[in-house]
Amino acid sequence: MRIKGLDAARGTAIVFVVFGHVWRGLDGQGLVEPRLFETIDRAVYLFHMPVFFLISGMLFKAPETLRRGLSRSAVNLLWPMCLWAWVEGCVHLVTGAGNKGRISPFEVLIYPFPPKSVFWFLLALFLFQAAAMVLRGRLAATAIAAASIAVVVLAQPQGLTGQIVQHAPFFFVGLLAGTRWLEKGLPLAACLAAFVLAEVVAYTLTVTPFETVPAYLCGFVACAGFLGLCLSGPAFVRKLGERTMPIYLTHIIFAAGMRVVLTRLGLKDVATVVLVSTAAGVVLPLFLYEISRRLGMAGILGFEPLRKRRADDKTITRNPALPELVEGPSAGRRA
Repeated sequence: MRIKGLDAARGTAIVFVVFGHVWRGLDGQGLVEPRLFETIDRAVYLFHMPVFFLISGMLFKAPETLRRGLSRSAVNLLWPMCLWAWVEGCVHLVTGAGNKGRISPFEVLIYPFPPKSVFWFLLALFLFQAAAMVLRGRLAATAIAAASIAVVVLAQPQGLTGQIVQHAPFFFVGLLAGTRWLEKGLPLAACLAAFVLAEVVAYTLTVTPFETVPAYLCGFVACAGFLGLCLSGPAFVRKLGERTMPIYLTHIIFAAGMRVVLTRLGLKDVATVVLVSTAAGVVLPLFLYEISRRLGMAGILGFEPLRKRRADDKTITRNPALPELVEGPSAGRRA
């Protein structure tokens, strides 16, 4: 049974993803008061990416054959990662935008390796799925989640490795949790209280996601509360959640472009820049997706899966959570 509320959760979370990158871009331009920036940034990053990993784990089921599962995940996750990293690299080559300014053609060629910008998520999701396919069972998932938290707390890994290890517990806890606990819905008042409490505690303890056990506890509670609040989301938000892949892959280009244009035109009102840039990062990718779909190019552009579930493969779900990574943005029937 498909839980439509998970689409609403994805749709809401992807808006926060776009907002988060616009917010950080404005901070990079020195347009946001530092204390305000840090407060909102920590609040958003406590849940917006973890909830995608949590949903991915909740919806994941191992394939009948390891080879088929790995090849499907590689094509549907690593190909879009490379393609849109190259596109982003070309934007830097032509415009000189970004922290490094103008880059060379060789740097464009190697731009996906290691993943930069938002593309680390796709590599992380591939690695988590691969681990779940190879090391099956609840005991293995529990061990990976616990070991990941231990590594983060004790070793404090940084960079790409840090990002991946920090988010591993959410995928594997999601895998352990499944979806049954959401099927009948959750009390809204309790979910709101849990979400607010997690954010307040995280703010009070000044925890940085994710470096400590309290940070993880706050993150898990915030994600559970967020899911409960989103389960009864409206139809247009659910529809947005079915199309998170094109938004995730391309929102940086549209949102950052709009932010730069507005600020260079002299618009200094932060709220207006955030609103317009976030809207551009959500809506314009949807237009791009619709055009690609009508041209029959959605699959090759990574917006829909190039390799879908075979009809006789009854134990493979649609891929997890970014969107419907295995069965496409408008699919989503649970096996």
